[in-house]
Amino acid sequence: MKKKFTFSAALILISVMSFAQCPDYFKRNNGNGTCGSEAEIRMYFAACPTTAPIIDSIRANGVIANVTVSAPDGSNCASKGYISYCISGDLPPAGTLTVFFDFGEFTGKDSCIVPEGGPSGGPTPVVLSSFNAERGGKNAVNITWKTEQELNSSRYEIQRSFNNIDFETVGVVYSKNSNTSIAQYYSFTDNSNNLNSTSFYRLKMIDLDNSFTYSYVKAVTGSSLENEIIVSPNPAQSGQMIMLRNLSEPSSIRIFDYSGKLIQSISSTGNSVQINNLQNGFYYVNITGKQTGVSSVKKLTVLK
Repeated sequence: MKKKFTFSAALILISVMSFAQCPDYFKRNNGNGTCGSEAEIRMYFAACPTTAPIIDSIRANGVIANVTVSAPDGSNCASKGYISYCISGDLPPAGTLTVFFDFGEFTGKDSCIVPEGGPSGGPTPVVLSSFNAERGGKNAVNITWKTEQELNSSRYEIQRSFNNIDFETVGVVYSKNSNTSIAQYYSFTDNSNNLNSTSFYRLKMIDLDNSFTYSYVKAVTGSSLENEIIVSPNPAQSGQMIMLRNLSEPSSIRIFDYSGKLIQSISSTGNSVQINNLQNGFYYVNITGKQTGVSSVKKLTVLK
C-alpha cells in the first residue's frame, strides 16, 4: 500500500503506516553530493529503520514530476543518520513536493510533522528559468540566462564543448546578488567560436562554498555561411535580373544604396535568390544567415 509524504520549505506532512518509521527531518542536495550531478533527498532518522522505504513517485505542486528515483542508499544511516535517494530529471528546488513511499501491505496509519533541515552538502538552489545560446556572428556566440532565485550564489562559469563530452570554461560571470528571490538577467559573449560544425554550451553554477551544479546543454549551429557568395552578373544592366548564388543556408538579404538607404529586403529559402528592378547605381548587398546569424556584404554595380 502506498502512502504519501508531503514536504515543503517549512514542514513535511507524512502519512505512513503504524509501524513505518517517520524521518525526523529532511535535506535536499542539488548536485555535487553523494549522487554526483544528480539531485538528492536525504531523509534523517533518529534510529535507522530495519528496511529503508522505497520512493514510488514524486509530485511537484500536485503535478507528477518527470524524475527517476534510485533505490535507497542506507550506507550513511548508521554513521550520519540519513538514507539517501538519488533523483535524475527535473526536480524543482523549491515548492511543495509530495513523495509516495511504498511500505508494503499492512493496516493502520499515523501522521508525522517533520521540519525541513535546509540544504545538504551540495549547493543551495539557483532556480534557472531560461538559458539560451545563439550565434551572433562568424566568431561570436551570445549566451543569456535568467534566474528566479539565488541563494548563496557566487558565480557562473560559461563552458563550451565541441563534442558534447569535454567542456572547457570560456568565461566567468559573477552573481549580481548572492541571495535574492527577484529575477536576475545575465549575458556573456564568446568571441572565439568560429567552428563550422555544431558546438555546445552549459553553465556551471557555483555556490559561495564552491559546490556547484550544471545547467542543461544548448547546441549552437556552426559558422558555415560561405565567404564567396556569388553575385552575377556584376556589373549588371539596369532592370536586369541578378542572381545571388552559393548561399549555404536560408538567409535574409538587404540591399542598400551607397548613402545607406534600404532599397530592397528579400528572404531566401534555398541556395540562390533573384534580385530584380534595380536602377543604375552602386549598391551594398548584406546577406545574413537565419540559422547561424553570420553576415556577409557584397558590392554590386548596376549600369545604364
